[in-house]
Amino acid sequence: MKKRIKLVTCRALAHLIEPMVGPAMERVVLPISLHLSPDTLRARLIEEIAKIEETGWDIILGYGLCGRALEGVYSDKSRLILPRVDDCVGAVLGSRNRYKSILDENAGCFFLEPSWIGSDVDIFAQCLKGLDRIPEEYRNEILHMALKHYSKLALIHHGRDSDAPTISDCRTLAKAHHLEFVQYLSDLSLLRDLADGHWASDEFVITEPGRKISFF
Repeated sequence: MKKRIKLVTCRALAHLIEPMVGPAMERVVLPISLHLSPDTLRARLIEEIAKIEETGWDIILGYGLCGRALEGVYSDKSRLILPRVDDCVGAVLGSRNRYKSILDENAGCFFLEPSWIGSDVDIFAQCLKGLDRIPEEYRNEILHMALKHYSKLALIHHGRDSDAPTISDCRTLAKAHHLEFVQYLSDLSLLRDLADGHWASDEFVITEPGRKISFF
Protein backbone atom coordinates (compact mmCIF):
# COMPACT_ATOMS: atom_id res chain seq x y z
CA MET A 1 0.00 0.00 0.00
CA LYS A 2 1.40 3.37 -1.00
CA LYS A 3 2.14 5.66 1.93
CA ARG A 4 0.05 8.81 2.13
CA ILE A 5 2.49 11.59 2.99
CA LYS A 6 2.47 15.38 3.07
CA LEU A 7 5.40 17.72 3.67
CA VAL A 8 5.96 20.79 5.82
CA THR A 9 9.47 22.17 5.51
CA CYS A 10 11.62 25.19 6.17
CA ARG A 11 12.88 26.93 3.05
CA ALA A 12 16.40 26.20 4.32
CA LEU A 13 15.84 22.54 3.37
CA ALA A 14 13.10 22.84 0.75
CA HIS A 15 15.48 23.00 -2.23
CA LEU A 16 16.94 19.65 -1.12
CA ILE A 17 13.76 17.83 -0.06
CA GLU A 18 11.30 18.92 -2.75
CA PRO A 19 13.13 17.20 -5.65
CA MET A 20 13.14 14.00 -3.56
CA VAL A 21 9.36 13.94 -3.00
CA GLY A 22 8.29 14.91 -6.51
CA PRO A 23 5.70 17.42 -7.69
CA ALA A 24 2.57 15.51 -6.66
CA MET A 25 3.12 15.63 -2.90
CA GLU A 26 1.21 18.34 -1.06
CA ARG A 27 3.67 20.57 0.70
CA VAL A 28 3.99 23.74 2.76
CA VAL A 29 7.24 25.74 2.66
CA LEU A 30 7.79 28.20 5.51
CA PRO A 31 10.22 31.15 5.71
CA ILE A 32 13.66 30.78 7.25
CA SER A 33 12.99 33.96 9.24
CA LEU A 34 10.64 32.05 11.57
CA HIS A 35 13.75 30.59 13.20
CA LEU A 36 14.43 33.97 14.77
CA SER A 37 11.63 33.26 17.28
CA PRO A 38 11.12 29.63 18.41
CA ASP A 39 7.69 30.44 19.85
CA THR A 40 6.56 32.00 16.57
CA LEU A 41 7.89 29.05 14.58
CA ARG A 42 6.10 26.57 16.86
CA ALA A 43 2.79 28.41 16.59
CA ARG A 44 3.07 28.71 12.80
CA LEU A 45 3.85 25.02 12.39
CA ILE A 46 0.83 24.00 14.48
CA GLU A 47 -1.32 26.35 12.40
CA GLU A 48 -0.07 25.05 9.05
CA ILE A 49 -0.28 21.40 10.11
CA ALA A 50 -3.92 21.91 11.14
CA LYS A 51 -4.71 23.10 7.61
CA ILE A 52 -3.44 19.95 5.87
CA GLU A 53 -3.76 17.15 8.43
CA GLU A 54 -5.94 14.16 7.54
CA THR A 55 -6.68 10.91 9.31
CA GLY A 56 -4.50 8.12 7.94
CA TRP A 57 -1.89 10.48 6.51
CA ASP A 58 1.67 11.16 7.66
CA ILE A 59 3.24 14.63 7.66
CA ILE A 60 7.01 14.75 7.30
CA LEU A 61 8.75 17.79 8.74
CA GLY A 62 11.79 19.30 7.05
CA TYR A 63 13.16 20.62 10.33
CA GLY A 64 15.34 19.63 13.25
CA LEU A 65 14.43 20.41 16.83
CA CYS A 66 15.51 24.00 16.00
CA GLY A 67 16.13 25.59 19.38
CA ARG A 68 13.32 23.44 20.82
CA ALA A 69 10.84 25.20 18.51
CA LEU A 70 9.51 21.81 17.35
CA GLU A 71 8.97 20.67 20.93
CA GLY A 72 5.23 20.78 21.54
CA VAL A 73 4.20 20.71 17.87
CA TYR A 74 1.32 18.31 17.27
CA SER A 75 -1.35 17.15 14.85
CA ASP A 76 -4.80 15.99 15.87
CA LYS A 77 -5.21 13.69 12.86
CA SER A 78 -1.84 12.81 11.28
CA ARG A 79 1.41 11.25 12.43
CA LEU A 80 4.36 13.67 12.45
CA ILE A 81 7.80 12.46 11.38
CA LEU A 82 10.86 14.54 12.28
CA PRO A 83 14.56 13.84 11.68
CA ARG A 84 16.33 13.24 14.99
CA VAL A 85 18.70 16.22 14.60
CA ASP A 86 19.12 19.49 16.45
CA ASP A 87 18.77 21.75 13.44
CA CYS A 88 19.09 22.03 9.66
CA VAL A 89 22.88 21.68 9.87
CA GLY A 90 22.55 18.18 11.29
CA ALA A 91 19.99 17.32 8.62
CA VAL A 92 22.33 18.37 5.80
CA LEU A 93 25.34 16.66 7.39
CA GLY A 94 23.37 13.41 7.55
CA SER A 95 23.05 12.75 11.27
CA ARG A 96 23.18 14.18 14.75
CA ASN A 97 26.28 12.07 15.47
CA ARG A 98 28.26 13.44 12.52
CA TYR A 99 27.33 16.99 13.46
CA LYS A 100 28.48 16.40 17.04
CA SER A 101 31.71 14.75 15.87
CA ILE A 102 32.56 17.73 13.67
CA LEU A 103 31.91 20.17 16.51
CA ASP A 104 33.98 18.06 18.90
CA GLU A 105 36.94 18.34 16.52
CA ASN A 106 36.26 21.90 15.36
CA ALA A 107 34.61 23.88 18.11
CA GLY A 108 33.56 27.36 17.10
CA CYS A 109 32.24 26.51 13.63
CA PHE A 110 29.56 28.63 12.03
CA PHE A 111 27.95 26.58 9.25
CA LEU A 112 26.63 27.80 5.92
CA GLU A 113 25.07 25.84 3.08
CA PRO A 114 25.10 27.63 -0.31
CA SER A 115 21.39 28.51 -0.24
CA TRP A 116 21.63 29.93 3.29
CA ILE A 117 24.09 32.65 2.30
CA GLY A 118 22.42 36.04 2.67
CA SER A 119 19.38 34.54 4.47
CA ASP A 120 18.06 35.17 7.97
CA VAL A 121 20.28 32.38 9.36
CA ASP A 122 23.44 33.92 7.87
CA ILE A 123 25.05 35.74 10.78
CA PHE A 124 27.31 37.70 8.44
CA ALA A 125 24.40 39.06 6.43
CA GLN A 126 22.55 39.92 9.63
CA CYS A 127 25.59 41.71 11.07
CA LEU A 128 25.93 43.87 7.98
CA LYS A 129 22.28 44.91 7.95
CA GLY A 130 22.10 48.53 8.99
CA LEU A 131 25.81 48.68 9.78
CA ASP A 132 26.15 51.68 7.49
CA ARG A 133 24.00 53.61 9.98
CA ILE A 134 26.43 52.84 12.82
CA PRO A 135 29.35 55.22 13.41
CA GLU A 136 32.44 53.72 11.77
CA GLU A 137 34.45 53.62 15.00
CA TYR A 138 31.89 51.18 16.50
CA ARG A 139 31.45 48.83 13.54
CA ASN A 140 34.39 46.53 14.23
CA GLU A 141 33.37 46.23 17.88
CA ILE A 142 29.83 45.23 16.89
CA LEU A 143 31.11 42.63 14.43
CA HIS A 144 33.55 41.29 17.00
CA MET A 145 30.80 40.87 19.60
CA ALA A 146 28.50 39.10 17.11
CA LEU A 147 31.22 36.65 16.05
CA LYS A 148 33.07 36.21 19.34
CA HIS A 149 31.94 32.59 19.76
CA TYR A 150 33.14 31.55 16.29
CA SER A 151 36.62 30.75 15.04
CA LYS A 152 35.77 28.95 11.79
CA LEU A 153 33.42 29.41 8.85
CA ALA A 154 32.32 25.96 7.68
CA LEU A 155 30.75 25.60 4.25
CA ILE A 156 28.63 22.49 3.69
CA HIS A 157 28.78 21.82 -0.05
CA HIS A 158 27.23 19.17 -2.26
CA GLY A 159 30.17 18.11 -4.41
CA ARG A 160 28.74 19.62 -7.56
CA ASP A 161 29.37 23.05 -6.02
CA SER A 162 33.08 22.40 -5.51
CA ASP A 163 34.09 24.81 -8.30
CA ALA A 164 31.29 27.29 -7.74
CA PRO A 165 31.91 30.92 -6.79
CA THR A 166 30.39 30.05 -3.40
CA ILE A 167 33.72 28.56 -2.31
CA SER A 168 35.62 31.69 -3.20
CA ASP A 169 33.00 33.96 -1.65
CA CYS A 170 33.03 32.06 1.65
CA ARG A 171 36.81 31.97 1.73
CA THR A 172 36.88 35.75 1.27
CA LEU A 173 34.21 36.18 3.94
CA ALA A 174 36.18 34.08 6.41
CA LYS A 175 39.37 36.03 5.75
CA ALA A 176 37.60 39.35 6.20
CA HIS A 177 36.38 38.28 9.64
CA HIS A 178 39.60 36.54 10.70
CA LEU A 179 38.04 33.07 10.67
CA GLU A 180 39.51 29.82 9.46
CA PHE A 181 37.69 28.50 6.37
CA VAL A 182 36.76 24.80 6.35
CA GLN A 183 34.54 22.67 4.13
CA TYR A 184 32.39 19.58 4.66
CA LEU A 185 30.63 17.43 2.11
CA SER A 186 26.91 17.10 2.71
CA ASP A 187 25.21 13.77 3.33
CA LEU A 188 21.60 13.85 2.14
CA SER A 189 20.78 10.25 3.09
CA LEU A 190 18.75 11.33 6.14
CA LEU A 191 16.60 13.68 4.07
CA ARG A 192 16.21 11.01 1.40
CA ASP A 193 14.99 8.53 4.01
CA LEU A 194 12.58 11.17 5.31
CA ALA A 195 11.15 11.66 1.81
CA ASP A 196 11.04 7.94 1.00
CA GLY A 197 9.31 6.85 4.21
CA HIS A 198 12.26 4.92 5.64
CA TRP A 199 11.87 6.10 9.21
CA ALA A 200 14.18 4.09 11.46
CA SER A 201 13.45 4.84 15.11
CA ASP A 202 17.06 5.79 15.87
CA GLU A 203 17.07 8.42 13.11
CA PHE A 204 13.52 9.81 13.27
CA VAL A 205 10.98 10.92 15.84
CA ILE A 206 7.51 9.58 15.03
CA THR A 207 4.70 11.27 16.94
CA GLU A 208 1.21 9.80 16.89
CA PRO A 209 -1.92 11.94 16.35
CA GLY A 210 -2.94 13.88 19.45
CA ARG A 211 0.54 13.73 20.99
CA LYS A 212 3.16 16.47 21.04
CA ILE A 213 6.71 16.21 19.76
CA SER A 214 8.88 15.87 22.85
CA PHE A 215 12.42 17.02 23.53
CA PHE A 216 15.05 14.50 22.44
